[in-house]
Amino acid sequence: MNKFLTSALLATSCLFTAHSHADIETACQQPKSEKASAAWSGHYYLQGVMEVGSELLLKPDGTFKWYLAVGALDQYAEGKWWQNESCIGLKAKPEYQASLEIFPIQLKIQEKILKAVWSGGREQGAYIRAEPHSDAE
Repeated sequence: MNKFLTSALLATSCLFTAHSHADIETACQQPKSEKASAAWSGHYYLQGVMEVGSELLLKPDGTFKWYLAVGALDQYAEGKWWQNESCIGLKAKPEYQASLEIFPIQLKIQEKILKAVWSGGREQGAYIRAEPHSDAE
């Protein structure tokens, strides 16, 4: 168990820096028109980051719900999202900001995926839209 936790912490220390989200402004500037793009609303899963699980729900009304789990650390936030040209910005509500140790500062739009940019500017992983499934099986 200790070996697992050590490897999980080492993996994430390479990925994330220890900045608090409260000290970081999003790198995706919020446009004057705060209307969210319905084309990007949906349910996403983080892929491409070892031993990290994360989900993101972008709602058509411009709000989001986000969750990340790595080792013994669980993070959750709700807030507003927006699209500005080729990026999506996320701003957590104040009640979540102080406790966020890991949070994407922006999501870069690349074709149909959202590349995650973490504090410190490190790009790793991408949020991939969940495929709808049918209950007809």
